[in-house]
Amino acid sequence: MLKPKCIFPDEDGHTQCLGHSAQGYLTPCCWIDAYPKIRGIAQKIFYQEKLKISNNENIKNIIHSDEWLDFFALLLKEPNKAPQVCHEMCSKDSKGDIYGY
Repeated sequence: MLKPKCIFPDEDGHTQCLGHSAQGYLTPCCWIDAYPKIRGIAQKIFYQEKLKISNNENIKNIIHSDEWLDFFALLLKEPNKAPQVCHEMCSKDSKGDIYGY
């Protein structure tokens, strides 16, 4: 079962911090950039030129974009379509890092 750490807080109220790539793209977490072989649809969503940090006036424009909102909706409504990296790091049985700590 998927429990996205970028959406659901842990028992201390923390959610996973945003990530960013060396190429200048923002991601919902660092794991998406760290595991390019298992990004899946995240590659097409977050690594678009129009979503590059330098092509936006502020971060809010990126995280409130249709692409980002659609991604979060997918995580909640159709978790089976989430990228493999999400399942590896954010499933209930995941042994991945805990909220970046």
